[in-house]
Amino acid sequence: MKVLALAGYDSFFNAARLIAPYFEKLGATVDYALVKARRRKQISHEQLNELGLGNKVQYVDIKDYCESGEILKFDIVLSCLEGLSTRRLFHYLSSYGERRPYVICVYPGLILRYDYDGFAARAPADQLWLNCQRDLDNYTKMCEAYEVDASNSRLFGNVSLLEKIERTPNASDTGPIVFFEQAIIPRYYVERKYLVDKLCDLASRHPRRRFLVKARAAGSKATLHRSWYPIEDLFDEKIRLEGSIPSNISLTEQSAGQLLAEAAHCITVSSTVAIEAIHANVPTTIVRDFGAHDDYGLQYFYGSGLLKSLSEIQIGKHLKVDENWLSKYTCSPYSNLSLIDSVKKDYKRKRDIQSSLRCQIGQELQEEISSYGQEYILSRKYMSKENWLSRLMRNLKKI
Repeated sequence: MKVLALAGYDSFFNAARLIAPYFEKLGATVDYALVKARRRKQISHEQLNELGLGNKVQYVDIKDYCESGEILKFDIVLSCLEGLSTRRLFHYLSSYGERRPYVICVYPGLILRYDYDGFAARAPADQLWLNCQRDLDNYTKMCEAYEVDASNSRLFGNVSLLEKIERTPNASDTGPIVFFEQAIIPRYYVERKYLVDKLCDLASRHPRRRFLVKARAAGSKATLHRSWYPIEDLFDEKIRLEGSIPSNISLTEQSAGQLLAEAAHCITVSSTVAIEAIHANVPTTIVRDFGAHDDYGLQYFYGSGLLKSLSEIQIGKHLKVDENWLSKYTCSPYSNLSLIDSVKKDYKRKRDIQSSLRCQIGQELQEEISSYGQEYILSRKYMSKENWLSRLMRNLKKI
């Protein structure tokens, strides 16, 4: 059994890396491929080395890789891709019918926003592994609305929990307080400057505690989302304008796993790391200072009992997570590893890709705009405002 893990960014490769050993235990071989998804850098060699993948990764264009037939060498595709690459994958695989590989789609992190866009893109998968019961319920509702078979969905759990955290003795009493930054949450300068100021205030209030700030990506590292105002630059700006920052706060390049092993407290806005911290019994606070905005994903944590403003955080006083929220919004994959065993039995039974596409776009609308080309539809250019040249070309076609 040959498995191909497709990914485009660091967290996506991390998900593939964590799942791969369980396929290998079944006797499968696992290859890795980086799918070209944009012109600028998607991942650095440093990041690949940190993931232990090094030179194991081949670089592919999904269109060329599928049309050349190279992808047919594999029995299973483990797709850890963002939406556009996922839509392209199923489009180019559909022409092969039963000869195509069996496709499993996996989410690398929490589904914080655009839930249904993501579900629709992945609906053609032979299996769609979801993070929690909430995601499973929402996917099922979508499929029912579009009269699409939802039986391909599986409750797998949060993939990142496959990386076990071994807590350091006395970490809760003596470890650092760690803030896990996100590249675009919050997004804007005023918000991010406020974040840095408040983190420094928090460190000043607790001068005997060590505070670490884990940037989502620093230096030459790349991520799916690029920050407009990198947090390390904002700390430098504060030092330049004010002369200093508290001596007990600093940035760190340690991995999230290393930090959670040692942390006395985890603070974040809406990072997937929060789920890892909760399951590792690390006291956790979700920062609510930036308001209720869908793009920031804080709604995922409503009902968790973990939301506080940065000024309200009291180090040493831990918030208790709501058990009902925990059971609906998180799930340990260790309870569902039998799914991987079942793939060995099921991988020759393929789902009809075309029947699931109506979740993405209605057949009649697709036919209406088909003259613009398939890439126009896959990349959803029809959902953007026309420029003058597009309008001119459209009107010329009517002549």
